Amino acid sequence: MAVQKSTEAAPAPSRRRMIGALTAFGSAAALAAVATPATAQSQDGYGDALDSVSPRRLMAEFYATYNGDLAAGFERYISQDLVLHGFDGPNTRDAWVAGDLELQSSLTGFHMDVFDQIVGGDKVVTRWRIGGVHTGTILGIPPSGRAVSLTGISIDRVAGRQSVEHWSEGNFGRFLDTIRGKDV
Repeated sequence: MAVQKSTEAAPAPSRRRMIGALTAFGSAAALAAVATPATAQSQDGYGDALDSVSPRRLMAEFYATYNGDLAAGFERYISQDLVLHGFDGPNTRDAWVAGDLELQSSLTGFHMDVFDQIVGGDKVVTRWRIGGVHTGTILGIPPSGRAVSLTGISIDRVAGRQSVEHWSEGNFGRFLDTIRGKDV
């Protein structure tokens, strides 16, 4: 089947229509830059090594690994030289990794929800919740069978495609009280 090309010239768009189209395109691009879901990922879940990846996308990909291969997420997205400011003050990367892997294995139905991510330069603020049923030992506390959740806000400073500094604040005391049966 042959395709015929029209020889008629398309009418020139008016200046108003062109400005309107450019404004709409600019608005859509700006909206897409801030409205991309926190869980947006490439097909392999880690992004393309050749593309330029924003701090927000890197941290969205890292926090998404809480619902999958968390150990691999730490290796890929968290610097070995991380400066950590944890719930209990400065801590170590290894302690953070071990603690979160213990939490993941101790909660049946373990799941992380990311509610917001806000970017300021090289820092990404993430508001999140982890939840599940306490069926394994956490910090020496035997299984309680209680549904628990831990909420918090983390800030990651990103450089070289990894978090190089991390701050975290959350309701860890309330979380521990709940698994101990001291509901507040």
